[in-house]
Amino acid sequence: MLTRVADGVWVHGSAFMQSNAVVVQGRAGVLLVDPGVLGAELDCIAEDLREWGQSVVAGFATHPHWDHLLWHAAFGDVPRYGTARCAAVVRERLSDAGAKARVATMIPADIVEQVPLDLLGNITALPADAARIPWDGPEVRIVEHRAHACGHAALVVGDVLVAGDMLSDILIPMLDANSPTDPVDDYLTALGLLESTAAATVIPGHGSVSDQVQARIDLDRAYATALRDPAPVVDPRISPSAAFGQGWLPALHDRQLQSLAART
Repeated sequence: MLTRVADGVWVHGSAFMQSNAVVVQGRAGVLLVDPGVLGAELDCIAEDLREWGQSVVAGFATHPHWDHLLWHAAFGDVPRYGTARCAAVVRERLSDAGAKARVATMIPADIVEQVPLDLLGNITALPADAARIPWDGPEVRIVEHRAHACGHAALVVGDVLVAGDMLSDILIPMLDANSPTDPVDDYLTALGLLESTAAATVIPGHGSVSDQVQARIDLDRAYATALRDPAPVVDPRISPSAAFGQGWLPALHDRQLQSLAART
């Protein structure tokens, strides 16, 4: 079910890692951002839009990770935009015949049969200097940065920040281990860019929608900064009492520390 977040902006939540698909109303149809994960959920979004008498006129992938690159035939053969860097990464990773089989190995075994991969990753590259999504609807600003993944971008729709895989209340900042530069610096710079949008509401790629945007930024900044501190990192998302990600999130945190140590 689509839930209204702001005027002209709706969210559909997924059972997989509390993922959020975002729908933005335009004049001739809707923009669909990071459509979702499970086939039944994509069906649900398509049915909701049919009931509204709306069609999808464009899509957008915030970054080149499999769970943000899915699509449904009912959404139509429309441009599915990404930043130039995002599109380049997708082309490189999905260019060979075995690509979808490799992606399937990344998906949890209990849901892999429910994830439709037929239309995975058909991303249309925007110009490298694109600042807005080209569509017949409200202005959607692109805030590209080098934090979570190469070509990662947040979107600003009015005072709503669609943050991609940042500013989550359930996931710690996940650094780009493949960054050719300092991934902590990358992350802190990206947080500054998101902060400068002065958004009133944030929709993270995973987690809950919130009007506590600055608190989310502060939490991510404190985590990223603490990765350089020899003292243990204290963050509620990896505490023993955290309701989400027990076991694998602390393990991810340890791997990030090890990756950063290996760079020094």
